[in-house]
Amino acid sequence: MKWKIYFTVVGFVALLLAAYSTDVFANWTNDTDDEGLERGQLSSESDQNLKPPEEDVPLDEEFTLLNDQQIEKFQQSKQDEGITPTHIKIPSIDVDAPIEQVGILDNGQMGVPENIDNVGWFEPGTKPGDPGNSVLAGHVDSKSGPAVFFYLDQLEEGDEIIVSNDNGDERTYTVQHMESYPYADAPIQDIFGPSDEKKLNLITCTGTFNRDQGTHEERLVVYTELEEPAESDELDAASEPTPPDHIAISGSFITWHAVRVEGVAGYRVYKSDDGENFDHVESISAHERKSFTDEEAAGHTYYVTTVYLDGTESEPSESVSKE
Repeated sequence: MKWKIYFTVVGFVALLLAAYSTDVFANWTNDTDDEGLERGQLSSESDQNLKPPEEDVPLDEEFTLLNDQQIEKFQQSKQDEGITPTHIKIPSIDVDAPIEQVGILDNGQMGVPENIDNVGWFEPGTKPGDPGNSVLAGHVDSKSGPAVFFYLDQLEEGDEIIVSNDNGDERTYTVQHMESYPYADAPIQDIFGPSDEKKLNLITCTGTFNRDQGTHEERLVVYTELEEPAESDELDAASEPTPPDHIAISGSFITWHAVRVEGVAGYRVYKSDDGENFDHVESISAHERKSFTDEEAAGHTYYVTTVYLDGTESEPSESVSKE
């Protein structure tokens, strides 16, 4: 007979919309008469006092010619680093397997692949590489012997899990810890819930096979986090919000050069009477002339910051003053 396991998420769609408030596990069933196996248990900050606008003014009001679609598109471009996974490798336990998409069955359960050598990715959830909890599930064993996640409980902290898509793009995760839970009682929020961090959770059966229940008595969850690629100082500098340069004062005009990168909403001009405590005095949109007029420029100090469409503000530029 075909062997199936299910990770039950009854009402999971409602759960997703209600911040994951329901139970997580039900039966992953094994209809073989073989005895179950006993699985192992585990367990540059500026020295200037920058004073941003006192009121929380929306960017599309502070800077003209912006709209919600522009802002949303820019934010999405920064966040959308996820891939549709099609393959997984876990070198430390010799896993090298295809990934297929699984979802919620008509009975409200999350299915896993019928092929015991494949891994299932919960497609309604988070893509690997994106913020949140991405979930992969696989069989531990079958009537014919060990399955793809048979040695999952042998993973150790720091071991790597590598998932890739059809284009060869990879996301590498490192094991943080693992936990075993009773099959009907597990923390769904920790496994499926939203998160600002980029996580991947691997799930399989563990513990003794309970004939009466038709399932292993526990579920093993391996928690991992995305390993961000190491970047050179040059790349790090390029990714940092860039302040404008060539700040100058000529008469009553404060001028600067534009920051020519994608996603600039505009610039904020700051003014100080004593050269230490600065107040925001003007916002200049990216499409406008890069200048600010102040008839009282003499005796004051100024600097300018760059503001991006996602609300990020750069460090202050070099300050200038007019005696």
